[in-house]
Amino acid sequence: MRFTMICIGSTGDVRPYVLLGSELTRRGHDVGICAFSEFEQLVRHNGMRFFPLSGDAREFMSNIMKPSARGVGYLKQVLDSLRHIIDPFLADLQNACADAEVIVATYFGNIIQSIAAQRDVPFIQTHYYPMDPNNTTPISAAPGLRAGRAWNLATYRLAYLIISTLEVYYLTGWRKAQGMPPRRLESSPSSLLNGHTVPVLYAMSPLLMPRPRSWGESIHMTGFWLDEQESEYQPSPELAAFLAQTPKPVYIGFGSMTSGDMGATLNIVLEAIRLSGVRAVLSTGWGNVEGIRQKDVYVVEGYVPHDWLFAHVSAVVHHGGAGTTAAGLCAGCPTLAIPFGGDQPFWALRVRMMGLGPRPIRRDKLTAAKLARALRNLTTVGSYRVAARELGERLRTENGVRCAADLIEREVERWLTEDVTPDPPYPHRRPKPPYGSARRVRGMQEARHHKGKRR
Repeated sequence: MRFTMICIGSTGDVRPYVLLGSELTRRGHDVGICAFSEFEQLVRHNGMRFFPLSGDAREFMSNIMKPSARGVGYLKQVLDSLRHIIDPFLADLQNACADAEVIVATYFGNIIQSIAAQRDVPFIQTHYYPMDPNNTTPISAAPGLRAGRAWNLATYRLAYLIISTLEVYYLTGWRKAQGMPPRRLESSPSSLLNGHTVPVLYAMSPLLMPRPRSWGESIHMTGFWLDEQESEYQPSPELAAFLAQTPKPVYIGFGSMTSGDMGATLNIVLEAIRLSGVRAVLSTGWGNVEGIRQKDVYVVEGYVPHDWLFAHVSAVVHHGGAGTTAAGLCAGCPTLAIPFGGDQPFWALRVRMMGLGPRPIRRDKLTAAKLARALRNLTTVGSYRVAARELGERLRTENGVRCAADLIEREVERWLTEDVTPDPPYPHRRPKPPYGSARRVRGMQEARHHKGKRR
């Protein structure tokens, strides 16, 4: 079958899709991936078609991941980010899905559902962190607020009101032009598409977050989507020599993060390394690291696979993205997260709650002294090493990519063979009386009755 997989995000979002797409390709499917243009080589190198998405990955993710904006402020931030690109976005998405027989999507899935509904093809929603309402954990935008089950559930309702506000704001005209009814403000994700229940796949391990009991049968946790093949990466002689020395170094990197002053972040990190006395492998993906001359710091230039590198370090320090968190824990590494925004605070909190590393430090609260203390803690507390090693052994037995591919094939077959009644525009809404609520109708009738009596 012809799959179009839409991944609006950074490297950590796209690489798992490349792994899943490669598995589907091996099974005989024709897979295309729609992503920002900087990922074209990665996609084509793995034998898949590529559909470019307007915009720049780093600029886009930087705008929507700023840690300072929350609630209504976050809504305004996302609105401003989408304002000038929504029309080309929709055109790119329609082009990518023009001949698709199945559509798979991550972020902005509700928007992409509109395209799947228009084309009447199966749609698979995927997530890297909890987005379906439950009372076990709050949504990622509010992970530090531990006010109980009622609050946890309320955070999802608020989030989907924000999401549906975006959809109403940007999609009403487009849906009208396609002959589709407008979206309305909602407080939960859309679970039906043309009468079919939308399957949801979480690229998460239940070992790190148990599956909420309230989730229905259409919601699946597959395990993390990691590369199961042994890496063929060959390090430079300099990197190999640095890793061979003792004590083992700590990995420090923040992926594609560019929010805030990354130059200041780099200075904080270098000073913390000096104060703590640890050796460190420093990633170059998040700042200008030219001219670093600290003897206990090795600067990695270019891409080094996490699964290979993390097997040679004692611990990892990163932004708390889903992919980097999974790779570090799968390698059995104690972890310190420095979240910038988005889903990162959620993963940072999970790591801490499971005893896999020290308390996370938000980027806007980061200082050299705090990071130095955390680095000493990370590398000397034995319980972190034991917990991370035991979890890593269990995570390595999961086959998340294969499980996801199995579920997709099964759900697509169900979708194509089941007999359904197309859902009305708002299937979850109770039909209203022709003149409004029953109470209002009774009031109108009584008013007419009394008016007749006065006559």
